[in-house]
Amino acid sequence: MRTFDSSPVLDSEIDHLGHMNVRFYAERSQRANQTLLTELGLGPDAGADQGQRPTQTDSYTRYQREQFAGATLAVNGGVIDAGAGGVQAYFELVNPAKDEIAATFIITTALTDRATGELATLPEAVQASAQARRIALPAHGRPRTIGLTPPRLDVTHAELAARLSESPDDPMSRRSEWTVPAEACDENGVLADVGAMMFGGFRMPSADEMRQWGPMTFATEGAQRVGWASLETRMVRVSPARAGDQLSSLGAEIGLHAKVRHTRRWLFNTTTGRLVSLNDNVNIALDLDARRAIDIPADIRRQIEARHVPEFA
Repeated sequence: MRTFDSSPVLDSEIDHLGHMNVRFYAERSQRANQTLLTELGLGPDAGADQGQRPTQTDSYTRYQREQFAGATLAVNGGVIDAGAGGVQAYFELVNPAKDEIAATFIITTALTDRATGELATLPEAVQASAQARRIALPAHGRPRTIGLTPPRLDVTHAELAARLSESPDDPMSRRSEWTVPAEACDENGVLADVGAMMFGGFRMPSADEMRQWGPMTFATEGAQRVGWASLETRMVRVSPARAGDQLSSLGAEIGLHAKVRHTRRWLFNTTTGRLVSLNDNVNIALDLDARRAIDIPADIRRQIEARHVPEFA
């Protein structure tokens, strides 16, 4: 592996839980991935002469150690696989001063057709360049709860909508429905960034918005302060969305354990009937004062048990 990025943790990157927000883990991995892709010939303008563009189709993150202001973090990594369907890269965010790994990432980037948003074949020259730089995926970078096998795609919007309830106190249960505006799309009317749409909206929140709105904290019936700390996430792009399409996002628990919840959000295009994307989040209950993992408090657990649907996993 080689180092692609190095940067300090800023005070502005610390959230309500007292540690660096997950957004800023992701920003560092994305910078590193962009550097690698450009070296492979898959930079931002790749495929433009063929009416194509690079698109991130799968992104997995495993959070391993919380990080705090003042630490300097490096991103190391390389290619772990490549083929006609894209380049799969591995990165790890490390704190050299503590000799610890903060997070690991597995990111797949492919080419998509600009006019349709559908997948295109990666040029053989890019595949060969990527294959020549392959590294082995280390054991500490392998997924735990969330697998990297192809996700289940046969779940329908009607099935989920009929089964799920909505809790006003839990953003993971929120339902969102909206129309894709033309101004959020490119010149071909294709919406490129589906990652920003899991909870509504067509852009990722700004740093100021992240500090103001989240992550949410809760007070139990016994006045214990609790938050949800991310352990793993995965975002999978399934199909494109276009200007004028009607979208609907629904969330539920597909796994529930003593301390941990595994939430999935499905984003559907109700105009075409197709699934647009899947977003998985594995979170652990955290006592914010003791700064330790705890069993999910009973009053919070009761709210999310009603939306535990492992049959849709």
